[in-house]
Amino acid sequence: MKKIIPAALILTGLAVLTSVFVPIISSQLSHNANESIILLDPMGGTVHASTNYGEAGSWFEGQAPLEKTITQSKISYYTLSIPRLKLNDVTVQINGTDLFKNAIQYPGTALPGTYGNTVIFGHSTIPQLYKVGNPLSIFNPLLKIKVGDEINIYYDGISYRYIVKDTAEIKPTQIDVLAQHYDKYQLTLITCTPLGTYLYRFVVHAELVN
Repeated sequence: MKKIIPAALILTGLAVLTSVFVPIISSQLSHNANESIILLDPMGGTVHASTNYGEAGSWFEGQAPLEKTITQSKISYYTLSIPRLKLNDVTVQINGTDLFKNAIQYPGTALPGTYGNTVIFGHSTIPQLYKVGNPLSIFNPLLKIKVGDEINIYYDGISYRYIVKDTAEIKPTQIDVLAQHYDKYQLTLITCTPLGTYLYRFVVHAELVN
């Protein structure tokens, strides 16, 4: 019996480690054609010495400097909820830059309920490290969103209801998702995919319905 318990503990430990690292390794192997990008520590870190993906300004290549694209707002925070995914009252910081603290509305994008494109970034990590309310994995559930899902934003005392129109997986060079089109009320949610990597961006497009 004394020998069985340590052996069981060792096997359990190996199973846990395997469940954490196999998805990361598999993801890297499946994207090995893209040699210029490597995996990050899922709790933060850098792809290259000069690239910190905890900073909003590093998510897309060719973004405008944040200090030149500030969104004017009398409040600094609002909340976002996606009922079907059980994402409730996610804190979003307007003009935020630190994704290790909360989701952020990208500077220079439209405020909720106004013409233009409200763009919100949120972190994600490998499924095994997901924790409800943790900023480092706040958008993990986003990859399960479906066309027709409802997204609710509570901004400055007013509730806005958006409906998902489409989703896409894009490259970090496709900065057109940040563009402002002032003929409709749009919402764009962005996180990284595959979970636990910074290889691509998962994008959700929604439009205001009321």
